[in-house]
Amino acid sequence: MKKGLFWTLHRAMKALVWCFWIAAAGFLYTQRATLEPAMDLAELWWNRPSSRPSELGRIEGRVTRIFAADSLQLRDDNGWLFNYGLAGASVPKTSPNATLNDRYAARAGLTNVTRLVLDQRVAIDVTLANPQTRTGLGLVRVGETNVNETLLRDGLARLKRDQIRALPLLDQYALVRAERLARRERIGLWAPTAAEGLSPEPQAQ
Repeated sequence: MKKGLFWTLHRAMKALVWCFWIAAAGFLYTQRATLEPAMDLAELWWNRPSSRPSELGRIEGRVTRIFAADSLQLRDDNGWLFNYGLAGASVPKTSPNATLNDRYAARAGLTNVTRLVLDQRVAIDVTLANPQTRTGLGLVRVGETNVNETLLRDGLARLKRDQIRALPLLDQYALVRAERLARRERIGLWAPTAAEGLSPEPQAQ
């Protein structure tokens, strides 16, 4: 009798434990949007490179040319020309097989970046550099505006996390959050259909 009661209580306790974990899993699933910032920060912290420099190099100068929405040329105060891409913000290239969303992002991105930085003084926090060719990748700022983040937030670029690992954690998180918000709002590259939310041709301002 006592043995049967013990096993009954044992099974009941196991059932309660399983119910608790199932309920906890269900709650976490419904709250996943709330937990995303913490999960993103944890992922970025976990994957930070052990050899990341304590301070990034910086290039400052005036933008003389825009090659594409995610690459530009600047001339520094010594007259040297540098060709740099926007770290972590990959804008689609136009091609015969490009989707309407990709073609829109390429056009709108080029228009917006040109308006933001051409002939403007910018600062680039360098994440990858080739000193011999004066090329590389970096986080581009014009005044207080983070150009990489702006493209991602507008849904005009896809995030490449492997290119931003050298940045400070909060700068990385700003880029991750920008793309996540664009995806959530389904704009630009993340529009649900090829035509929804896209203007035919972005106009220069």
